[in-house]
Amino acid sequence: MRLLAFIFLFMILVAPASLAAGLEITEIDANVDYDEAYTYRVENRDRIDSNSVPVANGTRINVDVLPGSNLTLTLRVENTFQGEDPDLRGVFATITIEEIDDGADLEQDSIDFDLEPGNDERVDVKFPIPLDVDAGTYNTIIEVEGEDRNETSYSTKLNLKLEVKKQSHDIRITRVLLSPSVIDCDRKTKLVAEATNAGSNFENEVALEFKSGNLGINSFDKDISLESSDEASEEEKMYVKTLNIEVPSFLRAGTYPIFINLYWKNFVLFDQKTADLVVRDCISSTKPQPKKETGKEEVIVIQPEDEAQGSQGEQVTTTEEISFLNEPVFVPIALGGIVIILLAAVIVFGYLKTKAR
Repeated sequence: MRLLAFIFLFMILVAPASLAAGLEITEIDANVDYDEAYTYRVENRDRIDSNSVPVANGTRINVDVLPGSNLTLTLRVENTFQGEDPDLRGVFATITIEEIDDGADLEQDSIDFDLEPGNDERVDVKFPIPLDVDAGTYNTIIEVEGEDRNETSYSTKLNLKLEVKKQSHDIRITRVLLSPSVIDCDRKTKLVAEATNAGSNFENEVALEFKSGNLGINSFDKDISLESSDEASEEEKMYVKTLNIEVPSFLRAGTYPIFINLYWKNFVLFDQKTADLVVRDCISSTKPQPKKETGKEEVIVIQPEDEAQGSQGEQVTTTEEISFLNEPVFVPIALGGIVIILLAAVIVFGYLKTKAR
């Protein structure tokens, strides 16, 4: 009796994956890539966790999945037909994690591939785990489908369990924005950073710092309170810091890093990001005004009557330069002036000579 019960249980757990006509999932590997936050270094955690998953319904995916991590499931899919049995075309895998995204499902597809009888293929399906996910166990459904040349469909399906865990203390810098990140003549910019509590504990001694020695930036906010992400709204578990920055005009052109540091208990560094500010030389686009020229001859505008009446009534303006030296009256006037000067000189000389006697 016990043997019959064991066989029945085996058929329920294993048969759907292993006895699917034409397609079979023969291996599953799980890999988790964590955020770069210092949280994981403090807790002596590697950035990658991996493990093999038994191919059976109800199996737990035995890796530590944390909020904001990236989960990759690698499947080995085999065409179980042999000999002259059909090739399977357009084979692909679909993985669905139910209700993990604020009550909504996450679904991802693999690439398409073809399988000849007896051959297998490894494919990756990647999932970004939401940062605001709740800790708990989520149903994970794996489906593989394909068809032969006669468009006969083949498929297999597997149900797994995915557990999402939370660390007790897990604070992170989740957004950094420097705008503009390149400045020249207008040397003003703004830095915005967002810190989030992704852990299971309430935090009330969090500090967020902006620091750059070259730019003279040293801004430190401390004793920040962040609610637990399991219980709080999105606004209550976040803190946003904004700093308006004005760079001195004498600062040389170059790239200047600004460090954004996040501290637990106001002094234990948990996360760090860097924003690079590019400073360029100010090159004015205003063209210099031409200098006014002096000492030029007078310019007179003349409008001849004949031309003014021509061209069907259109007005024609002619600009002509006239010099006084070229006028006919200039010669007599000049000679008369010379004669007057000579006569005046003779009269003065005669008067002086008479008075001397």
